[in-house]
Amino acid sequence: RALQLSGAGGPPHVKLTVEWDVSTKERLFGNIQEEVVQDAESVRLQQQAHRQQHSCTLDECFQLYTKEEQLAPDDAWRCPHCKVPQQGTVKLSLWTLPDILIIHLKRFRQVAEHRHKLTTLVRFPLRGLDMAPHVAQRGQAGGQLLGRWAPWQPPPRPPPGRPP
Repeated sequence: RALQLSGAGGPPHVKLTVEWDVSTKERLFGNIQEEVVQDAESVRLQQQAHRQQHSCTLDECFQLYTKEEQLAPDDAWRCPHCKVPQQGTVKLSLWTLPDILIIHLKRFRQVAEHRHKLTTLVRFPLRGLDMAPHVAQRGQAGGQLLGRWAPWQPPPRPPPGRPP
């Protein structure tokens, strides 16, 4: 059934093994000594990929999470002043950190209607995790980073007469 659903050529990671009881095997094939069936090249490549597990650090995960991204042209926003569509950027930031930080890592990748389990090993320190590089800066350039215990504060209001 798996081979029929996978299309032409079948999936590269399916291996079929047939186990016979001795009497049925001898009746169908005669007295054949132990034969060795070689795995296809695709099976060997798949096994090798699982042995060479990809890894990254938790710091690299946070760098990707807080990296500025250019929005697609389809996601352009209309400038309220000039009324021209603008292709913007988006950047996620961490503003404050709790005393206890719980991190939930993505385990599956959605591709169309299929989900694929991610097998990337994430290395992380048990002590001394420095989150300062990933916390948004306060105020203007050169401002201080929000401290670990800093309470949340709303952004400063613009002076009267200036647009927000």
